[in-house]
Amino acid sequence: MNRRTWLNVALLVAVTALALFAYYKPQKSEPMHKLSVIKAADANTIKIEIAGSPPIELARTGAEWKLTGPLPARADNVQVQRLLEILDATARDRFPAAGLARYDLNEPAARITVNQQSFAFGAISQMSREQYVLTQDGVYPVSLRYGTLLPKTFYQLVSRQLFSADEAPGAFRFNSFAVEQRDGKWQMTPPGADLSADDITRWVDEWRLASALGVLPPSNRKPETVFKVTLKTGADIAIAVVQREPQLVLARSDQPFEYQFSAEAGKRLLAAPAAEPAKK
Repeated sequence: MNRRTWLNVALLVAVTALALFAYYKPQKSEPMHKLSVIKAADANTIKIEIAGSPPIELARTGAEWKLTGPLPARADNVQVQRLLEILDATARDRFPAAGLARYDLNEPAARITVNQQSFAFGAISQMSREQYVLTQDGVYPVSLRYGTLLPKTFYQLVSRQLFSADEAPGAFRFNSFAVEQRDGKWQMTPPGADLSADDITRWVDEWRLASALGVLPPSNRKPETVFKVTLKTGADIAIAVVQREPQLVLARSDQPFEYQFSAEAGKRLLAAPAAEPAKK
């Protein structure tokens, strides 16, 4: 092997070594700025302010969140946890909280306050496609997802469960039939043909766990029919069937909103318990 060949081999080895070094060299990540030191588990109050709408306020009682304004209601805990994701947000950059007009933060269109820390949402950067957020005397460009998690209306945060976890139905009384629990057993009046205890229990569970597609403001429409649910505590709740098609809409007499279900779910809920078809 002549001198030129040795030189080429040496150069190849050197280039390969440099390439391997560059590939395996630990990469220094850019420092990230954390927007908050509050942990989601320590959050007790939330206030959401959207321009043109009344403030939405929530408070935590134990493990559950309640809406306290503008109306009292059970909150959707999943939606609340999504709101609290702002506490874990990080940003590559931090700018001084000066000249806020350039970030549309002099009069922010949206603001969320967790405990005592406020996060105001401003303009979207056309370069990075991030949204400017003002908090703790700094402006941070963060992912757009945090702004999209803010509700447009109060009703988006209302729990979609027709009954809360501590509301156990003890009787359902419709115009043409009734389902009641007696001595720990569910029974239907008039009795259904070939109807088993499991068939009735399955029907009751569908009601007990019924979760709406969405919660709507009250329409004040005249209901098609009204039936009564008696809880095991003895409390009576009148439930109005506001609409059957194209979706089922129900309204509880003790709550200022309506629950929207699919038409298919509506047919199962409003029909009397039936024997499960035999499997082929």
